[in-house]
Amino acid sequence: MIRTLIAATALVALGSSASAFDNTTCKSFLTGTWEMSVATEMGGRPGRIATRAIYDADGDFSATVQIEPEGLAPETQTLAGTWDAAPGPSTDSCNASVATGGRDQKDTVLIVLDANTVRSEDGATARRVPAIGVRSAAVVP
Repeated sequence: MIRTLIAATALVALGSSASAFDNTTCKSFLTGTWEMSVATEMGGRPGRIATRAIYDADGDFSATVQIEPEGLAPETQTLAGTWDAAPGPSTDSCNASVATGGRDQKDTVLIVLDANTVRSEDGATARRVPAIGVRSAAVVP
């Protein structure tokens, strides 16, 4: 269960711009660094999984995942692999996939909410991390 959540949080940690969004260019829109945090249950305990993921234009992917079960010591994992994106089923969406360390590929549809936020099919949101010296844009879809 935790491995599935880790892969899912890494996958959701993608984003793009809704206002000038052209879903035929999903991969370039989704390239960058993204963060998300998901509340979950871990072995009967509440907890949180926080992910910071980097999606390179060449299709490489890396992420640091902090697993924080309530009352227990946090655990940090790193992931690496490949990713890809293509137009989604609607004009404000992308089909995205991540494959890590020989595991099965995970696919999802991401809905673009604004220039710095996307939402997965299960409702998890990810936020773009601006490059150093670059301001975030606020765009209404």
